[in-house]
Amino acid sequence: MTEQHDINPNDPVRVTSDPEMVEKLHDVIDGMDVAMVSTRDSSDPNGRLTSRPLSTQRQEDTGDVLFLTRRSSAFVRDILADPKVNVAYASKSAWVSLAGTAEVVEDRGLVAELWSKGADMFMDGGPDNPDNIVVRVTGDTAELWGGESIVGAAVSMVKAVTGSKGDDEGATVVDLD
Repeated sequence: MTEQHDINPNDPVRVTSDPEMVEKLHDVIDGMDVAMVSTRDSSDPNGRLTSRPLSTQRQEDTGDVLFLTRRSSAFVRDILADPKVNVAYASKSAWVSLAGTAEVVEDRGLVAELWSKGADMFMDGGPDNPDNIVVRVTGDTAELWGGESIVGAAVSMVKAVTGSKGDDEGATVVDLD
């Protein structure tokens, strides 16, 4: 389990690896296409954080999320220098912060499998272009926030399992290891 930072100590934080919560996490992410992926800027000597919007191509049963991108991009240079990333999703009623490790996957078959008309709009040369690759993010933990939504239901479920009586304003941390 990773240590929690920057959470108000008065906010309830629920930590779980309950398979039902992991499934809820998958459901929430499935409903959100674009993620903000944060990396350390490899060109900055201080390791400034930078975030980029990326479309999630697929979420796997393992919890990994896959993105199509260009091998020549600053994003890939950043993850090759420091593979620790954060993937954030947001909607009107739910928010997810997925902390994990990114890796470059240069599998032409996987690129072709994930390729779409949307990828054609943003990337040149189609799935056969060797610059077009997959980045896989393997999550360590995910934090869920939400009110009257699928996330709110998930928080209520954790309260029932753990006996927690906190309000629904805090985070639920899902341990993915």
